[in-house]
Amino acid sequence: MGSMTKWVGLCALIVAFVFVAACERTITRVEETTTPETCFSCHSDANNTKLVAAEGQWENSQHASGENIERNFVPCSSCHTSEGFVRKANGEPPATIVNPTAIHCFTCHAPHTNGDLSLRIATVQKLKNGESFDLGAANICTTCHQARYSVHTEVAKDTLSERWGPHHSVQADMLIGTNGYEYDGYEYEQTVYHRTLTDNGCLDCHFETTQNYILGGHSFNMAFDREGTEVLNTAACAKCHEEEPEDFNVDNVQSDVEALIAQLQTLLINNNLLVYYSDEDSWLPPERHVVSDDSVGAVWNYFMAKEDRSEGVHNADYIKGLLESSIEFLQSPVNAPAPSVAAGGNQKSAH
Repeated sequence: MGSMTKWVGLCALIVAFVFVAACERTITRVEETTTPETCFSCHSDANNTKLVAAEGQWENSQHASGENIERNFVPCSSCHTSEGFVRKANGEPPATIVNPTAIHCFTCHAPHTNGDLSLRIATVQKLKNGESFDLGAANICTTCHQARYSVHTEVAKDTLSERWGPHHSVQADMLIGTNGYEYDGYEYEQTVYHRTLTDNGCLDCHFETTQNYILGGHSFNMAFDREGTEVLNTAACAKCHEEEPEDFNVDNVQSDVEALIAQLQTLLINNNLLVYYSDEDSWLPPERHVVSDDSVGAVWNYFMAKEDRSEGVHNADYIKGLLESSIEFLQSPVNAPAPSVAAGGNQKSAH
């Protein structure tokens, strides 16, 4: 009986322990989070060849060159460095970037933040003169490829200098057809099809067609010098034009615009509104005061046409109108400005 009593007591003790433990037991669910060990945990080496191609195209782009990366100070860093552009896209104020990187994949895309390859900027961008136009996916291009100044504020200064004028990337202004100096009484027309007949503005031409990574795609090149031979991305034109043109000089638009730019340059030089700066190897405005807004406007239009660098392709009628009206103004003996230079100016003569 003694052994039986001990056995029964032991069993009762075990039951009581289990009961108490069961009442106080906390069920804990353990979730295990796994992270990719390599890029290929998400990207297949068999199916993601587009990313490889995009990298190859980008390597042949002006963006990849990092040519102006030393402009890493405020406000230039917002367009000339990847880090500065990301700050702009995030709504952060511009800052000087230490050890900046060139414009690359993660400048325009944020796949590890957004979970896809959507663009950092998709909203319509307003130009400095207040005008805007929805260019679809090319709205991100407009962020930097614009004049950076308003013609109204710059011409009103009536004082020229070596650094005066629109910035070196006025493509958005010219494509939209705005921010040129427009003379009273002159009717300015527009060649709108590269703006209105496209869903994504710039990208519908510059992103179209690739050839050995040197044309179109993420190179954005419409022309490329391959071992001394210029290769043109005219295949991008074929989707809208009836047939692929031999070059971009359709209906002699580039020849006409180049001739008008040269004619206006000569008039500006003769009126001392352009002088040669040997250190820049360029014709630039001298340091001088000009009374007439119309005279300063002619200089503005010259640089708008020259810095657009499409020779009229972006908006043929508008660029021709700006040049022709400027030429007409300067050719008038009544309107031509007096060729005087402000004392102490930094005028430099050619060689």
